[in-house]
Amino acid sequence: MKNTKMTTLALAAAFMLASCGETKKEEATEEAGMPMQNEMHQEQAGEHDMNMAGNLDDGQTGKVEFSNDAVSSAYQHYMHVKTALVNTNAEEAQSGGKMLVEALGKVENSNKATEAARKIANSQSINEQRTAFLDLSAGMEEVLSGAIASGEIYKQFCPMAFDGKGGTWLSASQEVRNPYYGDKMLKCGSVRDTIK
Repeated sequence: MKNTKMTTLALAAAFMLASCGETKKEEATEEAGMPMQNEMHQEQAGEHDMNMAGNLDDGQTGKVEFSNDAVSSAYQHYMHVKTALVNTNAEEAQSGGKMLVEALGKVENSNKATEAARKIANSQSINEQRTAFLDLSAGMEEVLSGAIASGEIYKQFCPMAFDGKGGTWLSASQEVRNPYYGDKMLKCGSVRDTIK
């Protein structure tokens, strides 16, 4: 009976480690499984430049075209916020959030996305921004559905975000760059769906 429990626990631990493709763990802390309860690593302001070679969100991006210029602009600002969160750059996420609020003002039926973008624009906390980004992603999915003229957007999912409840986001690339964990678990997640 004792061996069965030990085997079950070992298998569960192995599954959790493998679920996000992590091949090594530098530290097995409670924080790794609960990103939103503790303030995550945040670089000093100005240390990250979204266009610099050290950008963690450097995955290949597919070309996506929209039937509406306002939606296209909103999508570009959404990706700006996502890249800032991947790079754990609260200041840049805040800046992108402000531009996104302005862009969404020109898009019909974007109230949900606008409210979430406003939360990001008004916060200096990376964890608050990441929490609002979950709602922003859901709102942007509604905005983008039916507005894509060519190309595709990938709906990605991290099973470990938000205390194991999971979180989704949108990406132009199949390559995962996790905005909820940044460099802590950069590649944690998988493609759940494709929006065409």
